[in-house]
Amino acid sequence: MIIATAGHIDHGKSLLVKALTGVDTDRLPEEKARGMSIDLGFAYQPMEDGRVCGFVDVPGHERFIRNMLAGVTGIDYAMLIVAADDGPMPQTREHLAILNLLGVPDGVVALTKIDRVEPERIAEIRGEIEMLVAGTCLDGADILPVSAITGDGIEAMQEHLAAVMDLTEARDSSGNFRLAIDRSFTVQGAGLVVTGAVFSGTVSVGDRLVLSPQGTEVRVRGIHAQNRQAETGTVGERCALNLTGPDLKRDDVHRGGWVMDAAIHAPVARFDARLRVLADEARPLRHWTPVHVHLGAAEVPGRIAILGEGAIPPGGDGLVQIVLPRRIGALRGDGFILRDQSARRTIAGGTVIDPFPPVRGRAKPERIAFIEAMEEPAAEDALLKLLEQHPGGVSLKNFAASWNLTAEDAAALWELAALRAAGPDSDPIGFSPDHWDALQDAVEIGLRQWHEANPDKSGPAANALRALQPVRLSVAVFGDVLAGLVEAERLLHLGSGYCLPGFEPKLVNKDAALWRKVEPVLIDGHMQPPVVAALSEQLGAPKRDLERFLV
Repeated sequence: MIIATAGHIDHGKSLLVKALTGVDTDRLPEEKARGMSIDLGFAYQPMEDGRVCGFVDVPGHERFIRNMLAGVTGIDYAMLIVAADDGPMPQTREHLAILNLLGVPDGVVALTKIDRVEPERIAEIRGEIEMLVAGTCLDGADILPVSAITGDGIEAMQEHLAAVMDLTEARDSSGNFRLAIDRSFTVQGAGLVVTGAVFSGTVSVGDRLVLSPQGTEVRVRGIHAQNRQAETGTVGERCALNLTGPDLKRDDVHRGGWVMDAAIHAPVARFDARLRVLADEARPLRHWTPVHVHLGAAEVPGRIAILGEGAIPPGGDGLVQIVLPRRIGALRGDGFILRDQSARRTIAGGTVIDPFPPVRGRAKPERIAFIEAMEEPAAEDALLKLLEQHPGGVSLKNFAASWNLTAEDAAALWELAALRAAGPDSDPIGFSPDHWDALQDAVEIGLRQWHEANPDKSGPAANALRALQPVRLSVAVFGDVLAGLVEAERLLHLGSGYCLPGFEPKLVNKDAALWRKVEPVLIDGHMQPPVVAALSEQLGAPKRDLERFLV
């Protein structure tokens, strides 16, 4: 389990973690000199049953919110720290808002510095905290008074966290492996090490992965999971991965990147999402507002494209497209936070719905329907809706990557949906059985109409037939449609063209009359091709008609 602290500066977050684990998380000389956390700190508490509880200690100063945001991604549990002497302060509220926007599932409130106040003050602050967390992800959370100085309440907090671990089910480890990098450094004799929270899947020593967004291939030389040497690491753990690779460069690896399975390496410069604006914002969030986007451990500037009516009011939510100047890693379900252009204020947060949206037509009704289908909680339900909505098919590659489906899970889902896949194996397009049948019927109808308009021709080429279809299809997909029809003997493939079974080209009236003149000449000439100019003069027929007819 991964627990992150949260709260205002100087409310005792680092001291509490030290009291719980024995580890001083302020590791930087500047942190020691200034007596305040600047960057993320990490500590681990082994439990009696062999499990390990990991702590991410975040800075509380408003100037270091960006570091705090990098630390609270991928966590299981939050520990909101409120000092009994100060009570809730500005960063208490902002950190709580961030936890709530990210959808952190559960947490506890630590009421610290109780050695400095009277019991009446503790009761007063407890009431303030209960009001503060009402309606948030910490609504109803336990509020435990503690003192890192005297030790009061520390044992009770340890027992509480142990009980939470007992009740917390192991997270689903399905999906391809994905770790958000929040630190990277070099160890003498070992090489590059990256650390972060595992968002999905499992990794083993020897696995080949990809650094994203740059796409550098790496191999896992060693693993530390929850601060212990291990052969594997899995979702719900903090891991340190010792990486190696022929193209790996230390300077190319930074906080905000990812290390992941190659199957989901698809960095994006835009994504569709549902966004919720904080209720205490002074004004609505308008189209094309510049913001700072925090996703995973990354921070990047961006703009908001509202996919609806003009603006999202304070406390409201809506569909948006986040547009970025550079590519980052993002998959469906990822939480993110938006801060204002000056990066001084948290204004909104949301969840990625579709990481592969189109550049144009992003607010069209059919596009909104696509996004709403992708919001379905289960991949099966989302896929069935999309297949029903789209006669032209659904990109199975994008769907599998969006939902982080392994190849095995994707194949099982395709079979469950009874879909028909067409096109190249590298990017297949999926169709519902009804839409596939409709595509084939449309080809037959189009070909029949073509025969009626061109009774003297054997049949159109594939590209000409594709142009007649009401649904736009790629060359590869349409080729599979034709192949299925030919296999079912609903079409015949003759040379470069296609025709319906039983169709025979017939001369139209004008050509039939011309043929009656030409045929005797060809027979008399023993089928030797005549000179067209001479034949035109001999028959009194236009040269142009003869050229068209004889060629």
